[in-house]
Amino acid sequence: MENNDPFFMTGWGREGITDPLKVFSEIFSYMDIEALRRVITKITDYALADKTYSRRAPGDVLVDMKVVRSALLAAHALQDAASKDMVEATKQDLLYPWQYCSGMGKLNHWGDFPRNVSFKEYCNPYNVFKKLFSKRPLSEWINEWEQLVEAALSPCNLDGERSVLRTRTGLLKLLEAAHLIWIRDGDGGFAKQHAAKQSDGQTKPVPVS
Repeated sequence: MENNDPFFMTGWGREGITDPLKVFSEIFSYMDIEALRRVITKITDYALADKTYSRRAPGDVLVDMKVVRSALLAAHALQDAASKDMVEATKQDLLYPWQYCSGMGKLNHWGDFPRNVSFKEYCNPYNVFKKLFSKRPLSEWINEWEQLVEAALSPCNLDGERSVLRTRTGLLKLLEAAHLIWIRDGDGGFAKQHAAKQSDGQTKPVPVS
């Protein structure tokens, strides 16, 4: 039987999405990358402490857990992908906002700028997915993320700080890569519009905030 919800979006996003790029669109419509980084960092902090995460209601945190799980599923589906049309970053345009800023609403240069991917990963974020899933299978990533959330919502803490921090870094890398792909290959930015040539052969100007 055909699976109409392959990315487990029931309960938080639009149902019936089968394109992983559209999953990223739903994710960053739900919460921007700056807020997602903050949520994952806080959940990790509380998972390692004998305290209960109370900055967000437990129901909201469980929705966050589903959102990140969907991101993992979409990234896994794209781990062998390589965009033919993606406008790759270079050293010359590293800081140009059209490479990393969402085109929705007011530009947030500092909030959208990635902190966890390397320069090579910034240039080709699809490589992040391939690397992460070569280290751990999808089921393990999902299981470890759910354990982080469960520990954060209880007064108990997780053992193995290095392992937990590795999981946090991997998730942050994955979400930043997803954000870059959404901007450059999906409908989240203006990279393709910027790269399109005008009739006089000049590139369109970089949008400014």
